[in-house]
Amino acid sequence: MLIKNTYSTSTQPAIKNTGESDEQQLKDFETLTNITKKIRVFDTDILTYPQLEKEDVDNLEQHITPLENLVKQKHMVDCDTLSDKNFRQNLSDYKAIGLQASQFLDGRECNVTESNRFLEILSQHKLRDNIIHNEQLGVQVLVKFANDQQKKKYLHRIMKGELLTAFCLTEAVLSKINSIQTKGTLSDDKKTWILNGEKSCIINGISADVLIVVALTEIVSKDIIKEPKLTAFIVEKDSPGIYYKKIDSSVEVADITFSDTPVPVENIIGEVNKAEGIITSIVPEFRLSTGSACITLTKKIINNLAKNILQSSNDINVLFKTDAIRGKIGEVATDLYAMESAVYLTSGLIDSYENQDCALESAIVKVFCAEKCMDSSLISLDLLGAQTISDSHWAVESHKEALRYWTLYETNDSLKIIVALLGLQYAGTKLNETVKKLRNPLFYATYILKRMWSNRRNIADNPKLDLELAEYLHPSMYMAAQQLEYCVKRLQFATEMLFARCGPNIVNQHMDLRRLAECIIDIYVMSACVGRASRAYCIGLQHGDYEMLMATTFCIKAVERVKDNVHKIYVGEVNTNDVNYRTITKRVFKHKGYFPKHPLTRNF
Repeated sequence: MLIKNTYSTSTQPAIKNTGESDEQQLKDFETLTNITKKIRVFDTDILTYPQLEKEDVDNLEQHITPLENLVKQKHMVDCDTLSDKNFRQNLSDYKAIGLQASQFLDGRECNVTESNRFLEILSQHKLRDNIIHNEQLGVQVLVKFANDQQKKKYLHRIMKGELLTAFCLTEAVLSKINSIQTKGTLSDDKKTWILNGEKSCIINGISADVLIVVALTEIVSKDIIKEPKLTAFIVEKDSPGIYYKKIDSSVEVADITFSDTPVPVENIIGEVNKAEGIITSIVPEFRLSTGSACITLTKKIINNLAKNILQSSNDINVLFKTDAIRGKIGEVATDLYAMESAVYLTSGLIDSYENQDCALESAIVKVFCAEKCMDSSLISLDLLGAQTISDSHWAVESHKEALRYWTLYETNDSLKIIVALLGLQYAGTKLNETVKKLRNPLFYATYILKRMWSNRRNIADNPKLDLELAEYLHPSMYMAAQQLEYCVKRLQFATEMLFARCGPNIVNQHMDLRRLAECIIDIYVMSACVGRASRAYCIGLQHGDYEMLMATTFCIKAVERVKDNVHKIYVGEVNTNDVNYRTITKRVFKHKGYFPKHPLTRNF
């Protein structure tokens, strides 16, 4: 969770009385300035769910409705490629391209919250992935980092629907950003950069008119460390030396090869060797937009499921009243509520604070929404049964789409490691002294003895709940607030324990990092749910009482997961299957595959 530095005074500020002496004023000033810095485990500001002003909400919905009607029109529904200029022109007419672009560029100048609301509507179309990639990775890069000449030449035409973009970052073997193999070399006359390399799984790759390519342009050596420097280029589709290999027709995915492809120096986005800053600025909002698409897809799944089950029910077999159905539909509805809560909490955080770093929160949203969307699609297949045998069935198509959000660009498993490491990176600076003492018990014997006594409740899985989170929520949310507080305390315990046990080697303990990430994700989403439900009930929203129920329901399930994950971290790898899995995997790789003999094999 977010950790916040707050300040408190040991005494209350004195009330200034008329005619008080200068000496008394001086004492009051000393009292006010004698502040002590303390660390709070939980930032209670996050429980105040962000919201737009009523006027902004009404204005947003006025623009949302016409766009939603447009997306549902037959000529739009029938379009199956974003290369259709008429389709893009229609979007442009409704200002649905360049949502965050300045009004001077004929954009809407949306904040992140408003932008995600528009993306929810656009995600109702089957070309949702193409639209989002064009908007969040292509247009956004140019809006934020292109110079005036580039905006005039490219961005203006893209927003008019005349051009389509593709963001070329991923490669076939790309474990991290710094391992990019596509290289850019400056020509002898210093007027052109020459690109060589291959980009893999590029959405809109076949139809894009403008490619935004990230390439390695320099390697800076610092002692024994080599630091790669990246640069972003605008590459026109018709440039020589570009070859395409089509992979998937549904989202126009392609591998793109650059062979001595010339790019004018004026087509550099931002500055040379500064593309990492572009990536770190763009990727969090792109991850967040995945949440909006998953929300729309999950809504489609639950609505279609409800319709199908109601139609299949009759006087003899009332399906919608059975526990089997109610349990599954209730789970999907609760998860969908949690997805919405997390997406708009994160967008609100970005909008509320200037230069807000939400890389961790955006990664959480992407992982959580992709997983719950996948779970919902599997539930639909399970409930509908044999009728989903056809590839054209809506449930099968929804499952394929959910699978893309799980794997495309970044897998959920790798993102969980990132979530854990980002959390540990921040926690490490706060727990430095504590970990130092825990890892050197002989030098701090007195501290260790005191900690053994004070930590006895954590070891017994009965942490002291003294954060008083319930004070920041509606009284009816007391139980959920206590569950959230329990999870926060357990996360703190698990984090300190991992630091003490592993030290710097913690970055290699991927099994425990996954468990820690799942705890972080659950706690963040719990915070979003209880904050949203409390706000809804307090301001009297329709179904506010059911929002309270859904938030509480999610928290009950999340507590179970956090309890289990922290217990596995506590007991250590010897008492879990971690060591066994490592040993078995070594054998698999030694034999280059599955090694046990067939169960019918005999030796005699």
